[in-house]
Amino acid sequence: MTTTTALGGPGGRRRKAPTIFDVAERAGVSHQTVSRVINGDPTVRDAYRSQVTDAVAELGYRPRAAARALAGGRSRALGIITAGDALYGPSSTAVGFERAARSAGYHVLLSTLPDDPRPMDLSGALTTLLAQDVAAIVLVAADNRVLDALASLTIPVTVPVVVANAVQRDAVRTPAARSVAAVAIDQAAGTTLVMEHLFARGHRRVVHIAGPAVSQESEVRRETYGRIMREAGLEPVVLDGDWTPASGFAAARTIDVHAVDAVFAGNDQMALGVLHAFADEGLRVPDDIAVVGFDDIPEAAHFTPPLTTVRQDFMAMGQRVLEAVVAVVEGEPRDETLLLPELVVRRSA
Repeated sequence: MTTTTALGGPGGRRRKAPTIFDVAERAGVSHQTVSRVINGDPTVRDAYRSQVTDAVAELGYRPRAAARALAGGRSRALGIITAGDALYGPSSTAVGFERAARSAGYHVLLSTLPDDPRPMDLSGALTTLLAQDVAAIVLVAADNRVLDALASLTIPVTVPVVVANAVQRDAVRTPAARSVAAVAIDQAAGTTLVMEHLFARGHRRVVHIAGPAVSQESEVRRETYGRIMREAGLEPVVLDGDWTPASGFAAARTIDVHAVDAVFAGNDQMALGVLHAFADEGLRVPDDIAVVGFDDIPEAAHFTPPLTTVRQDFMAMGQRVLEAVVAVVEGEPRDETLLLPELVVRRSA
């Protein structure tokens, strides 16, 4: 008796996956026509489009990005390299980009860098993605060391590179890459919103807990805070953190709360640590001291008290990154304006 397994072949043998040529034979058209239908070419006749669609469904054909490139002359695969992927901002940007790319008919290949990235890590990730015939590569870089590695590349990068979160050195160029573009959220504008809000509430003795020095965003927020304080005739006070709640907690424990009336934490996780430390000391937020964060993570509205913070729209950021990718691939002008964040006022300030 002949048996059929989940693999679909007689006697349990694996069936060969259908190819674009199988679809062409079933539909009675050329493989070039199949490729045009798969890639959404509007010039294909409706009758041919229907024949190809029916054949694809009947055979269970699933086109690969590399196969599309060979048949149609352009890859529908995009590479993305994430650095600092455990952080809310980079991971949310990557998710937003992948969703936008998938909706636009692209296939996204992911590579991640370690927490302490080295130039050889970036070179290895780029080499792997280039071998997959990607049309462009997105680098979600929250770490200046990654941009340093990009600028010093020795391997040839034959496709455009779009850098997300490149807020400090968005004009970075490397001879090894064909072209480099950047997309960013305006960190200086977000910091200005925080300081204007605190000043409007009468706070003048504002301490800033900054993220790590290797972070582009941290660098801009720290510099903008310092400039605004000095312009107001006030002395900036910066404490170092590393984005984690533990670092915010530790920094808050060093603050002389009798000499400070507000804390601007460089991200919401550090602000959570600050709230914890102040609660342990019996301080009331915002009655005794105000606290503001940055990012508007989903949990920020449920801190005790709910956190005033700066919202960055990372889904919109992902969409903007895809638009930049398409523009550089097509050789078209792209929108170079920075995305604007918004202040979300809650009870902590």
